[in-house]
Amino acid sequence: MGTGSKSSHASYAVGPTTAPEADDVVAEAPAQPMSDEEIQAKAELLVAMNLMEEIADPPFTLDFEDMVPTDPVERYDLFVGQVEQAQEAIAKLKNAGASDEEIEAHNKALKAQTLAYLNSLDEDDLREIAEAKGFEHPALVGLSGKGQHPLVHWLDPAYPNGIPSKEKIQAAALNRYDELLAGKTIGGMTLADLHEIEGTDPPVSGGTWSATPQEAHAAMAALVGALDDYKHVVEGDEGHAAALQAVLAAETKLVTADCPELGEELDKSKAAAKLTVDEALNHKKLSASGVQPLVEQAVAAGALTETQATHLFPHQLVTLMRSTTSESQADALTASAEQLKQTIADLDGAYAAHVAMAPGGGAPLNLPSAADPGAPGTIAAWAKNAAHMYAKQFDVQAWYEHTQQSLGETPFADHPGADPANFVHLGGLAKDTHAWAKGQKLGDLRAVASELGMDNSGQATRAQVTQYIAGSFHPKYNQQAIKDEVTAGVAKKEAAKAAKAAALASPAGKPDGLASDAAVQALASKLPANGTNSTAKLAAAGVKPVKAPKAGSFNANIQAMVAQVQQAKATSQDVPAYVDAKEVAGWSFGPGTTASNLGGTYAKTVHAAPDGSPWMFKADHNHGGALGHTEAAASHVMSLGGVPTVPVYHHKKADGTAGSIQPLLKDAKPFTSSPSQWTQSQVDAIVQSHVGSWFVGEHDGHQDNWLATPSGGLVQIDRGQAFKHFGLDKLSVDYAPSGGGGFTPIHQKLYQSALGGGLAKGVKINPSAAHPVIKKFESMPDAQLRSVLHTTAHEGAKAGVAWVPQMRSRAAKALKIPQSQVTHAQVASAFLDHAVERKNNLRQNFADFFVKQLGLPSGASLKHGGGS
Repeated sequence: MGTGSKSSHASYAVGPTTAPEADDVVAEAPAQPMSDEEIQAKAELLVAMNLMEEIADPPFTLDFEDMVPTDPVERYDLFVGQVEQAQEAIAKLKNAGASDEEIEAHNKALKAQTLAYLNSLDEDDLREIAEAKGFEHPALVGLSGKGQHPLVHWLDPAYPNGIPSKEKIQAAALNRYDELLAGKTIGGMTLADLHEIEGTDPPVSGGTWSATPQEAHAAMAALVGALDDYKHVVEGDEGHAAALQAVLAAETKLVTADCPELGEELDKSKAAAKLTVDEALNHKKLSASGVQPLVEQAVAAGALTETQATHLFPHQLVTLMRSTTSESQADALTASAEQLKQTIADLDGAYAAHVAMAPGGGAPLNLPSAADPGAPGTIAAWAKNAAHMYAKQFDVQAWYEHTQQSLGETPFADHPGADPANFVHLGGLAKDTHAWAKGQKLGDLRAVASELGMDNSGQATRAQVTQYIAGSFHPKYNQQAIKDEVTAGVAKKEAAKAAKAAALASPAGKPDGLASDAAVQALASKLPANGTNSTAKLAAAGVKPVKAPKAGSFNANIQAMVAQVQQAKATSQDVPAYVDAKEVAGWSFGPGTTASNLGGTYAKTVHAAPDGSPWMFKADHNHGGALGHTEAAASHVMSLGGVPTVPVYHHKKADGTAGSIQPLLKDAKPFTSSPSQWTQSQVDAIVQSHVGSWFVGEHDGHQDNWLATPSGGLVQIDRGQAFKHFGLDKLSVDYAPSGGGGFTPIHQKLYQSALGGGLAKGVKINPSAAHPVIKKFESMPDAQLRSVLHTTAHEGAKAGVAWVPQMRSRAAKALKIPQSQVTHAQVASAFLDHAVERKNNLRQNFADFFVKQLGLPSGASLKHGGGS
């Protein structure tokens, strides 16, 4: 916003106030301040999503060693790694208490990004990657050329491997290959054509027995006869197993025959036979009892393992017994059997632990008294186990029905947890839990709830903690909603308590006679520091004096800490969170109205966002929108470092005018210009903001660019001069390129006042306040910073913005060429190099600044990762 008054900035609402329907990469600001875990998870998610985008469209400014590989398989592996990181971050967000709606939005955004990446690949790349990842005959899918290529879904890392939809794609390819073997043509492609595409040789006929042409034809006829008999036998009849066994034996006899005289004719017959057997088996219901005789023989012969025999469905077992089953199919079925075996073993343990405390049958819970030593942990473990067991029971239900019910009690009687008769009924279990809780003390129940993750259990009611415990296994009781309800209830009580205290402190003892904070502060300033009549005067004014804690005492430190937390929370809830720039780019803003009262150098207009909230557009007529990219990038970088910042986005209006757009804040007020009135938490906030300002080379944070938010927070606006003096600026208490007087940066006024003893009593510069911001900036990967600043660097270089001459000079020196030969891309690269260098030197630079310029020895501790 440049120069001029910013007071009018305060008269508008924060927007948008409703979440847009499109996919968000970073969700809207929550009603309550985010926890450290949630903030960290969101930062990790943002990093992963940004790097995924970088892999899909790598910027030219990447260093050679960081360059995204050009090989499609290596590039895909890199992309999958970033998807997995994003999935881990989403899981952390969920564990940190993010809402189901937010988690769903993040998953939807992730799937949209993986889909966009895979759809951008051509068919040859998709086939190459799929083949490298184990897909057999990828050239046999996607032959229609219509719609999304099937390999896009098969390769999509946002969906787990082994799901039915992916298995169907592989099955279709294998089925078409069998048709080619049988002499058919698929999509104009013959078997020879396919193997030429794949660069492999067609399969060579070679079985386990030598057959004459007559014997081979006899084997064909025997299979036809066996199939005919099998089609006419009824499943469950005495002869069913024998008919099935005859089909499998005849198929094996044929496919293992070796007859060079018949050559290709025999190969086609074998392939046709496989397709015919496939069709016959798929149209005949198979039960566990129907295949059991064959399974027992196969186990005795070593063709099947006990694990396979007891953990696969009938059709799967028959597939394993067929000689035409591919090695990859067999491996997949074996893995499925092992996984189910492990699931059942987990269920066995979970069920045994559960029934020990929940015997069922109308009996009450056998939980220990919550007051017993170690009981809260035991009870919490039981509640979590109930949820675990409930999920496992559904996982094995189909297996149980196809085995236990068909084969009787043996050998499955030792898995009672899988028996539907023993399934957990969550409603009844919750009822039993409520009955047990009635006999427990509230404090003990709170301890159990705390073990289950209820961080505010100390303020919860009996009903709330009981429901929270039940919510560990019953989705009816939303644990996050219960925690929010407790927090809201506490806040309501505190507000009522504060209102009552304020009413008692008013001159007339009535609510309508409340003295404002400003009136109390003015009165206190007029009283003598150690006057004997201070108490009397305060009492006469209706204000009850409170003895201030001694500076540096434990109570003083606690008060300062509380004030700092309150300040951070106030700022967090008043300043809107950063939303993905692509999301904002898709919004339609209404026609603008001139906003001359907002001041500044550049013309501004106010527009309505999709939800009706006002946003300010600042045109960039001189640099074609490059400065819009600059301010947007500075805002994004600040948000990544945890510095409170109004989010700014590059925007182009319908008439082609480019610039920046940002939401306006409601009821914000100008920040007081007198350092002597600043609190410790405000001073700490200014120090933290200064770290971010130095990082992005922004030195325009004068009085009019600072606002106090309605809840008591503090935020700097208008970072349009970010990077302007990049490479020439200095980290110094005397450096103010925008001028002095009313344009002296707030952080400079702070340091000069501290050096001159102009701060309030007990308020000081605390170097350790800078540490959290420095740490967050340091954790930002170099590649991420380059990605965030990529457009700013290249657009700025082309537009010839203020920092270009300095970066051109740096590039010329580094490349050892005349400045006239330096290209725009090389100027942009020098800019990005300097930004990375600046980030990596933040800790050392600020440690030196605090020690050498402000005379604060405690600043040296920043070098070692901390503060005083």
